[in-house]
Amino acid sequence: VALVAARAACPPGGVSANGRCWYLSDVGATCGATCSARGLAYSHFVAKDGEPMIPRLLGRSPATKQFAWGRIECYVPSADRFHPAKAVPDSNTDDKGEAADWKLDVCQMACACSGGEVGSSEYPACAQQNEVLRHAGAHAIFVDLSSHGAQGCWQNDCTNTDKFNAVDMGICARACGQLEECTHWSYGDQDGTHKCFFRKSDAGREQADGWVSGSKACAPANLPDAAIALAASQLLVPCDGGKSDACPDMARAVTTWKFAIKHLKRATEGKLDASTMNFINQVSGDTDAFAAQISEENFPVIAANNRQVFMALNGWLSSQPQAQVDPNDASLPGPMRGKLCGPSHCYEEL
Repeated sequence: VALVAARAACPPGGVSANGRCWYLSDVGATCGATCSARGLAYSHFVAKDGEPMIPRLLGRSPATKQFAWGRIECYVPSADRFHPAKAVPDSNTDDKGEAADWKLDVCQMACACSGGEVGSSEYPACAQQNEVLRHAGAHAIFVDLSSHGAQGCWQNDCTNTDKFNAVDMGICARACGQLEECTHWSYGDQDGTHKCFFRKSDAGREQADGWVSGSKACAPANLPDAAIALAASQLLVPCDGGKSDACPDMARAVTTWKFAIKHLKRATEGKLDASTMNFINQVSGDTDAFAAQISEENFPVIAANNRQVFMALNGWLSSQPQAQVDPNDASLPGPMRGKLCGPSHCYEEL
């Protein structure tokens, strides 16, 4: 009964599992062609050890189960035997390009096609539970992620990394959405700490308990830049007079100013006159320079100059689309939760 129900969920005659519709290819055919023939796209997935898809697709267990060999499960009908899949193929498989294009003359492939629940839900329902996207030597991106993370980065360098520590999977999704190179993200535990991982494909997909993964499109709603800039600048009012009991941490204040100005520049790009943009660029450069060498003496000057620009643009910023947010949403940057950024970035939990 369960197999009949699983087949009914996928057209025509596929098996629904792991958030995909699975089909057995013709002998010698690729999974790319197999999925395309059904109006679907190949969506790579490596089934968990001990839970291969070939027996489910056949409705029985083949006579012989052999060792894992390529990235896709291969069934050899002439010998009634099959190979499970693994993330990194053996060197003698000739599986060197896209997994969707791999084929062997003797094999029927277990093909994972997009369908069923994949991509059909909004965030967070769109996230795939118990799945991880491995680097597997080819699928990671190494970029500057210091705006979102300060710890747990590759070789302790968050300016060239594919990962960082994070308290919520939504931070991964938001960061991926801001990276041109990123197509997918994963969130899970590594060495006792939860981390975000960023990928340029989903070809390293494996089953892993407790992990969550998603495509770039699987993310919380975007926040308007004007709303972010306005919220951050308003939080900084207690710091306008410089360091004080109301504003004791200059590092957090300047990180928040940089964050506010970054989103102000995005919000105003192409929308305001050249003279106004020059003022914005000037305070941006001055704030960056101050952040590199913070001093209590110059802090009030930087704050006053920044405030002057934001006051001049307050009416314009307020007229732009705003955002209704939940301050308890851990995926949001600090200023959208009513608090200053951390000393390193705006997603720090202090």
